[in-house]
Parts: sequence; structure tokens; C-alpha cells
Amino acid sequence: MKILYAVHGYKPAYRLGGPILSVSAAAETLVRKGHEVTVFTTDSNLDQDLDVPTDRPVDVDGVRVWYFRREEILKKWLPFVPYLSKSIGFLYAPAMAAELERTVPAMDVVHTHLPFNYPTFAAARSALRHGKPLFYHQRGVFDPERLKFRGMKKRLYIRAVERPIMEKATALIALTEAEVLSYRALGVRSPCRVIPNGIDVSKYRQAPRGEIGARWKIAPDAPVILFLGRVHPIKGADRLLEAFLEIRSDSPRSVLVLAGPDEWGVETKYREVVHRAGLDGRVVFPGMVTGEEKLDLLARADLFCLPSDGEGFSIAVLEALASGTPVLLSPGCHFPEVEAEGIGRVVPSEPSRIGAALVELLADPERLREMGRKGRDFVSVRYTWDRIAGELADAYADGMKRSGGR
Repeated sequence: MKILYAVHGYKPAYRLGGPILSVSAAAETLVRKGHEVTVFTTDSNLDQDLDVPTDRPVDVDGVRVWYFRREEILKKWLPFVPYLSKSIGFLYAPAMAAELERTVPAMDVVHTHLPFNYPTFAAARSALRHGKPLFYHQRGVFDPERLKFRGMKKRLYIRAVERPIMEKATALIALTEAEVLSYRALGVRSPCRVIPNGIDVSKYRQAPRGEIGARWKIAPDAPVILFLGRVHPIKGADRLLEAFLEIRSDSPRSVLVLAGPDEWGVETKYREVVHRAGLDGRVVFPGMVTGEEKLDLLARADLFCLPSDGEGFSIAVLEALASGTPVLLSPGCHFPEVEAEGIGRVVPSEPSRIGAALVELLADPERLREMGRKGRDFVSVRYTWDRIAGELADAYADGMKRSGGR
């Protein structure tokens, strides 16, 4: 099959978070299975621009990728408006539409990967115009809790732009059953398939190879709690920090690592809170971590914590489990299996509840190690990219049949 992916960013745009990892992994696995994948994306890397060739195709690990140069006119004119400066923007790419018109007629299917941005809008409109099967991925964006954030703008845009596209889509792709419900809550009745994210367990290690302690001054025997993700209000880093402050006496040797891009400029505020509490050295802010640093940090952590308001299906959670690290999640992560499989806990995202769970889990290191071993085994069977890519290919083939093979 010839498959076109439209997404807001593509690797190495890792500052944009988990979708960059999952979309690129799916594309590369489909290519290895003999399909042709073309990606239309932008040069966005959150608050930076990628140093990549723009407005022409390049090969990225076997995938044909077009990085189109974006133009954020409102952000350029009004950088002092917090609403605009703290948003990734609409990602308007002037050269994309014309190239879509040349490319889409040769495609078998078009798959868009995130709402509220120009690449998804332009690719969907082109697919519908040329009668191509359209697959629509929301990636957790329509979670009811996430829709509360800038809710009026989002609901107006959904009604005017996203819902008409979803209603004409060949199929909606949901990462979890919760996403199916969120599609239906918007009144969209298009066919829906649940296909989760995946993970390549072989890329992750169970013990750090580098000197984590020397790098961030963490004692070798200190229990480490890891938050890894965009430091954004919806991710719950502030609640985790508050919970950690509450348990500082109950777990006096533990260290909290808040790793990720400071998307909302809150790190200075968090550091001040930590300093006033006298916990300098027990809360670490490494910023964005990638490559070997990230692998070492995931492996060194005793517990991964994500108290998010709403997730699609977090790649960071899968990465922690692949590293043999158990997880403490909020209900908004939509991963109840971690409780059923004994590989983590799910607790409400209130700081007091998070703190109580942290104390309970950190008090039993052997239990944590056993949960970590079971977690790695679990994801290595249930969430391989070969399996996920196979499900995607089946969905595409079924969609082509239902649309008359166009």
C-alpha cells in the first residue's frame, strides 16, 4: 500500500512529545513490512524550528518525509500574548497544499494524526476531495478533561472543522476504549477501531550504563521517582511536586526527577518552591532528555509517575515499563491494565492520594522490582510495533475495500 501520514511534527522533533515517537515507529515498521509511507509534516519542534531541509522530500530511516516550513503569523506579530506564545500554533505551511494535490491522487490511504493543526486539516480535505480512504487519529486530544483546557476555542473549532472531517472519515482510530467514548461524546458515529501505541522493548535497558548519580548528584541507593514528559499543566507535574513535598519526611532519601521541556516556563517557579522547602538536591530538573541519557534515567528510576488529566496512550509509560520500571498513573492515563497485571498503580491525581501511593510503593523495593519485571514482560508481548503495524495495515486494507478499492 501507499500510505500518506499527516502529522504536526516528525522526528527529531522530540520536544513535541510522544506522538513523534509513535508515528515515526509506526511508519518505519510499515515500511519494513513492504508498504510505502510518505509523511507530510512541519519543521516544528515545539518552541524551536528543526534544522532540516524544508519543502522537499528527504529519507528518514526509510520513510519519505516532507518537512514543510511553517508560518505562525499571529505568534510572530503578538509574541507578548501568553495564549499565543504558549501554544504550538496552527502550524500553517504555505507550500503544503499544492504538494498534497500532487501527491494524494497516487496514495491508497491518508491517515491524519492530530487535530487542531493545518497538516491534518489540509491532508484530510485533500483525501476527501480525491476520494481516498481517510483515517483519523485524535491521540487523546478529545479527552473530556483535555477539552476543558481552552475549551471554548476547541469546541468551536471541532464543530466548524474537525467534526465535519470525522463524519466523512473512513474510520476513526482510537488508542483506547476511552477514546471511542470521547469520539461518541462529540456526536460522531463514523466506524472506529481501537489500535494502541507500541514499543520496541529491545531498545530499552533495565540498568543504567552511565553515571546517573554523578550527572545529577543522585546517591546510588536513593529511591528515584521519575516524571518524564512535557512540563504542561495537563500533565500534572505540579501535583506530583506537591505530593513529593508532602511525603519528604516519610521517604527521606527519595529523589524526584522532573524531566521534560519547560513548555510553560514554570521551572523557575518550581525551583523556588523546592528551595523554600529546603529540598535542593532532592528534586532534579534535567530538562529535555534524549538518547542515552533518557535510557539511563528510565532504567535508574524506581518508579515512574504520570498524574495526567488526560492522555491518549502515553509512550512514556510504555518506555518506563519496557525499562523494567513500574508505574504510578492517574485514571486520565486510561491504562487500567497496569493494576490488573500487577505492574503499577492507578490512583486519583490529588496530591494527597499520589503521596500516599508513593510512600506505600517506595517502602517495598522488592515489590517494585517484581512489578518492573512483570511490566517489561507484559509490554514485550502485548505492545510490539510489529503487532500494532499489522493492525494498522489490516484497518487500511479494510477501509480500501469498503471504499471500493480507490
